[in-house]
Amino acid sequence: MKRTVIILPLAMLALMSSPGVAQIPIGFRTAVLVESYTFDAGLPFRRLTEVTVPVGIDIPVSNRGSLAISTGYVTVDLSSRTEPDQTVSGALDTQLRFTWSVIPGRLLLIANGSIPTGDETVSQEELTVLGGLASDIIGFAGSNLGSGGNIGGGFSGAIPVGRWAIGLGATYRNELKFRPVVGQASKLDPGDEVQIRTGIEGPIGRNSYLRLASIYSMRTDDEVGSVTQNGVGDRIVNYVSLNQRIGSTALTIYGFDVFRTNPQIEATGVGSAILPRGNLLAAGMRWGFRMGVRTSFTPRAELRDSRTARSDTDTKLRVAGRSFRAGLDLRHELSRHFALVLQGEGITGFVKSEGSSVDFTGFRFAFHSEWTP
Repeated sequence: MKRTVIILPLAMLALMSSPGVAQIPIGFRTAVLVESYTFDAGLPFRRLTEVTVPVGIDIPVSNRGSLAISTGYVTVDLSSRTEPDQTVSGALDTQLRFTWSVIPGRLLLIANGSIPTGDETVSQEELTVLGGLASDIIGFAGSNLGSGGNIGGGFSGAIPVGRWAIGLGATYRNELKFRPVVGQASKLDPGDEVQIRTGIEGPIGRNSYLRLASIYSMRTDDEVGSVTQNGVGDRIVNYVSLNQRIGSTALTIYGFDVFRTNPQIEATGVGSAILPRGNLLAAGMRWGFRMGVRTSFTPRAELRDSRTARSDTDTKLRVAGRSFRAGLDLRHELSRHFALVLQGEGITGFVKSEGSSVDFTGFRFAFHSEWTP
């Protein structure tokens, strides 16, 4: 496991506290997230527990540019029913994103990339752990422990239309080769990805605000050992949210839909991965309340429904799982620049395994701290 990436945020934190750098308007955020889920009989594992420590730093570059750096550490414990228990831990990949305001408030140029400081190669025994983290019904905080890295870029722009704004953006990402499993001679070269983003937002009346967004993601086929394989297919994501002011409170109702096209079975460096046509639909709400000048709390809830085809030739989508989560966020501003956030939520639901429903329950607790200039 690679752990050297932790030196980077610690060094930057020390630098931020140095006397000569105290006035630099650098933003810093970190958190500790603990989540654990227990599954009934029907899956090879009984419990999955993940602890994630993300770290992010925002560095302004003149008055037009900014550099965002994010990384972290994760540890995952799997309690198995049939095999020895597994633990996977290590650093996450380091993400970098540089934005430059070409036309303030109108056009941004973006350059981004990922340094493979995470755990890109795992043993055969650890594949069960990674398979459990991939569930979109649960949505683990750290679902991808590492890759070969990537580089990319693009743009994001907005055009005002009266009180509304229309957004348009496009990005390209080139994935780099890596060896996903110990002992495998062939390297996996994931397909390159192009994303096109559109959106519109604006007020509806005096107390309502509407946002609509769509993302179309296209990815080329993967290669294993320089041999072309099937890819993961295209994705279409649609998102809508309505923010409503009610007295001194703010209610947000939202929904999103993730549709995966091109049903297929993909041969990868870790074996066959079943990637049929699928659809994830979610709806939720957040209701923000103020408690004095510096404290607020936000109850929230979300329902998720996942459906997939049973094979690469099946066109009918069948229920693959469903979940309901509810929780509460408590935010307190200790000063003008420093805030703490406590989060807690519970989740219940089921996943389908070989035609049978497997119930699960779990929780997620998080402690966030953020420093903004």
